[in-house]
Amino acid sequence: MRRGTRNIPNILSLSRIVLSFGMFFVAQKPRVLFWVIVVCGITDALDGFLARRLHCESDLGSRLDSLGDLLFFSALVLYVVRYQMDAIQRYLLGVYAIFLIKTVSLVVCTIKNHTTYSLHTYGNKLTGIMVVVSICLILLTGDGMFTAVLVVTGILSAIEELLIMSLYKNPDVNIRSMLWGRKTQQ
Repeated sequence: MRRGTRNIPNILSLSRIVLSFGMFFVAQKPRVLFWVIVVCGITDALDGFLARRLHCESDLGSRLDSLGDLLFFSALVLYVVRYQMDAIQRYLLGVYAIFLIKTVSLVVCTIKNHTTYSLHTYGNKLTGIMVVVSICLILLTGDGMFTAVLVVTGILSAIEELLIMSLYKNPDVNIRSMLWGRKTQQ
């Protein structure tokens, strides 16, 4: 495999990081912002997939992916809080619950494993997709109705991650779910 090919997943993660900051420069242009969010979502889906497919998974790549995810989803949250709060106002309690559960999960992970990381479960991936879709729908329609489904999925996913972090020592970052494929290092 050519050396440049091995860097594609990291380049995708880096582009998501840059585009996440760029979201604020186009926040007042809904169509442009829509496409920036779509491209970020695509890079989020592709970086890990390509890393596995090209057999070039690395600690650096995993960290870049996690940083890209953190910055992208933080930028999305800041955008919604700043520009679309009315669309999600009635769902705020659920959003706060997700953040609280995710924070507790990170604390448990840090205490048990002496490092901090999130899991790439199917639930977390689905929640991420739903965040992107939900915000794109808000941009296109001005309505946050899809947010209710997102909040329920997000809470269930966060609870699953907390349970995995609580029950298993050093769970594999790529664990699929508690139910399917317990890829853990006991």
